[in-house]
Amino acid sequence: HATCYAWISYQTGWLKCHYPSEFQAANLSCNLSKAEEIKKIMADCKLHKLKVLNPDVNESEAAFTVNKAGDIRFGLGGVKGFGANIVEMMIKERTENGLFADIYDFMERMSGIINRRSLESLIFAGAFDSFGCKRTQFFSPCKNGELFIDELTHYTELYRNDTLDSASSLFGEVEEMKPVRPEMPVFTGEEDVLALLQQEKEFVGMYLSSHPLDRYRFEIETFTDCSVSALESRIDECEKAGKGAKVNVAGIVTDVKTLITKSGSPGARVVLEDYNGTYELALFGKDYQEYLAFMQLHAQLYIEGEIGERYFVKPDDRAQGKKAPYGFKIKKVTLLGNVAETYLTGLTVTVDTGLLSADFRKKLVSTLKESKGKIPLTLLLKDKQTGYNLEFYSKKYQVDVRADFLDALGRLGLPYSVSRKQS
Repeated sequence: HATCYAWISYQTGWLKCHYPSEFQAANLSCNLSKAEEIKKIMADCKLHKLKVLNPDVNESEAAFTVNKAGDIRFGLGGVKGFGANIVEMMIKERTENGLFADIYDFMERMSGIINRRSLESLIFAGAFDSFGCKRTQFFSPCKNGELFIDELTHYTELYRNDTLDSASSLFGEVEEMKPVRPEMPVFTGEEDVLALLQQEKEFVGMYLSSHPLDRYRFEIETFTDCSVSALESRIDECEKAGKGAKVNVAGIVTDVKTLITKSGSPGARVVLEDYNGTYELALFGKDYQEYLAFMQLHAQLYIEGEIGERYFVKPDDRAQGKKAPYGFKIKKVTLLGNVAETYLTGLTVTVDTGLLSADFRKKLVSTLKESKGKIPLTLLLKDKQTGYNLEFYSKKYQVDVRADFLDALGRLGLPYSVSRKQS
């Protein structure tokens, strides 16, 4: 029995090592209906830098697959809103008659099969992103005031009827009588990325394009000391040790339920989620009054708290061995977007003198201008030949320390360090 398990472990380990994308695609396909297992596998993919791409009408199969680039492609069978029969017909049409050229070609060839509801599911899942159109464009008004998705659905119905009637119609071959493709509205401004990600999660069960917390990657890595998903186990550890601890976590609010206690006082239960899991926060009494305003749906929060006993135990009861269960108590809440500005006192960027040139200066200045903020900036100039280090405090530039800014510094080959207040 043990030998059989060892042999299977060896095989799966070998596959994961040599064919990681294929192994995880098969793993995801086997657990398509198990949300928690999917989350764990997705977290493992992220850890090993394996891309899991949105479903795509021109590349996805029913289950998870691996494309030519070695990336995992989400299966159309995992998109909510339509059944397996539609997926089969979609793949059959693509196989027999070639890839879909654009959204119009797709709707014409799938007329009578794709309705508005299933079209909406595919849009929010990102299945049409490869056509080069924005998801927001489908829900923007056309020149006649109707939403493009409604105009597109109406056009598809007319196209189908025209196709069915053309054989018996006297005007079947007259182009002027055929239905006209609606014009997609021009996209202007910026998309509400957070709203789109929430819709994406609703229809595929997870964030694929990106994660709402990605823009605060620096804050999470710098200021938290425990993930939301690990908070429950940290509480258990503290309870077993009989010792409390200060803990800082960050996440996005995914559910808020207000309630009334038996005594008639208000309360709330709030679900905080990070990349790998969730934790339910309970707000009652003063906590409810002080922190509920922060607990808005989709709010991204940094929470400083303490793990300790949930309630006071009298000395006499404690002497008899009575103990209170441990829990997490909120001490302070800050919006993730304000964390760097609140707790950072400065950013030091190290510049090797060997990098200095007119082109380098232009790129650095451009990067600093694009990231204006309130964090003091210091440049530490290092010369390897002489060993001299010169520190320059910038009076002209203060910066907004975000993940995208730090990524830009990385592309310029500039290491950095931060100085921070004690939280």
